[in-house]
Amino acid sequence: MKNNVWYICLISCLLLSGFFKMNAQSTVWTLDKAIEAAQKNRKIVASLEKEYKINQLRTKELNAKYLPRVALNYNYQYNPIIATSVLPAEAFNSHQASEGMVPVKLGANYSQSAGVLLQQPLVDMAISKLIAESKLQEKLAALNEKEAKLELTYEVSKVYLNIVVAEEQEKEAVGDTARTALSLETINQKYKYKRVLKTDVNDAKVTHNNAVQKYRNAVNNVLVLKQYFLYVIGSESLIASAVKLEKYSLEEGIGNLDDNLIEALPQIEILKTQNEVLENKKKLERTKYSPLITINGYLGADQFTENLNPFQQNSWYGNSYVGVSLKLPFSFGENTAKRIDQLKFQQNQNKDRITEDINKSKYNALNAVTVYANVLEQLKTVSENSKLTSEIVMIYQDRYKFDQISFNELNDKEIKLQNLELFQNQLKKQLIVSWLDWKKAAGKLVW
Repeated sequence: MKNNVWYICLISCLLLSGFFKMNAQSTVWTLDKAIEAAQKNRKIVASLEKEYKINQLRTKELNAKYLPRVALNYNYQYNPIIATSVLPAEAFNSHQASEGMVPVKLGANYSQSAGVLLQQPLVDMAISKLIAESKLQEKLAALNEKEAKLELTYEVSKVYLNIVVAEEQEKEAVGDTARTALSLETINQKYKYKRVLKTDVNDAKVTHNNAVQKYRNAVNNVLVLKQYFLYVIGSESLIASAVKLEKYSLEEGIGNLDDNLIEALPQIEILKTQNEVLENKKKLERTKYSPLITINGYLGADQFTENLNPFQQNSWYGNSYVGVSLKLPFSFGENTAKRIDQLKFQQNQNKDRITEDINKSKYNALNAVTVYANVLEQLKTVSENSKLTSEIVMIYQDRYKFDQISFNELNDKEIKLQNLELFQNQLKKQLIVSWLDWKKAAGKLVW
């Protein structure tokens, strides 16, 4: 009677602990909500978002290069020795021919100038190519962010579904513990009346202890997975034991591959965009030979005095000009053609990588389909075998009470059932991984 009370208390404690743990949560997490939280909270995504904004600002900065450039221009100069030039003497007296030269000082001891200088770029192909490259860098930053979110979605989905399986395993462990406890109670009763050997009692205890440890391992596994789940979604302030997940089943089947979805995968798009950047760099190299046209304007005044006196009357002279500047480069001291050849080779490298990555994604998808189908068939078989073995164990327990079978027969079936359940849980995890691998490789890992 005492053992019966102990058995009832054990099972009640296990069930109640599971009940209170299931109802202690304040929030129920769905897979969509978990993915959304991860993309919102994880700093890796926030960092890549900032990278995109940085490139946006860089594009705006480059666009400003087309704005007019206005500068206040001031120059001051003191000439201890004034430069001298010579002019023909007849320049001073046009009526008298002379072969002599007259020295003339150019300027004064002090000179200064002040004015406003305006430059307006009209044609500068380099600026337009730099702007185009900056926009492509924006696109690359957005694709890097998309790739990070894809990897995060994969990781969140994997740990979420593994928790669902682990919680099922925990429930199974409770049932195994209850079942082995019942067998242990039966053999203890028989041993009390000297109807079985001590070895049978020890075997029963070992089987029951293993079942209890299996339950403890299952509880610990759930806790570890939930702790990792909180890390992945960026909500480390929550309590792992208080996390409750909504059930999710792999209802969406595996279908045919869509080449367009595979070619739109972030890693493929990144390589394509990198090739666009390289193509733009080739154009930028060619623009080094393009003309540069600028409108220049100046409005100011110059002063020449023998003494430093900016307020001296009749010493300031107006000065202004408006014109167009044209520059046509011919040589830069570098081999532009070789540089363009390097860029072409890099483009070809990326094309090879694109082909390789597309083929790899297709292989991964097809391999995942094969694994998924095989695991699914195994699961059906193992589930059926677990159900049948469970029925056998119950029958054997009843038969053992009436000494119709030996304890070894019952114990063997019990161990076999536990092994089947363990294998079944392993298959469920493999099914999750193969399903997620297919969705990721096929370009369908979106929620």
